[in-house]
Amino acid sequence: MISNEVDRKKIKDALQEISNSKTRIAAENDFIKEVIADISESFELPKKTIAKLANIYHKQNMDVESQAFDEIETLYEEIVNLTK
Repeated sequence: MISNEVDRKKIKDALQEISNSKTRIAAENDFIKEVIADISESFELPKKTIAKLANIYHKQNMDVESQAFDEIETLYEEIVNLTK
């Protein structure tokens, strides 16, 4: 066990900071859900699609996503269209 009072306080302070951070993260996640729900309702778009667009926009990785989809599409066609 940790018997040093200074060390226990450091750990307790760190736990408090982690808890505070998790609270902020939860609040931001709630905000994101609200924005997605609002856009979904306003423009009749699926929430899943808006979330995907937001992730692509945030990461600025449309080229990577597009390439990954092309690979999945090709593989799917090879498997499902067995007559080729």
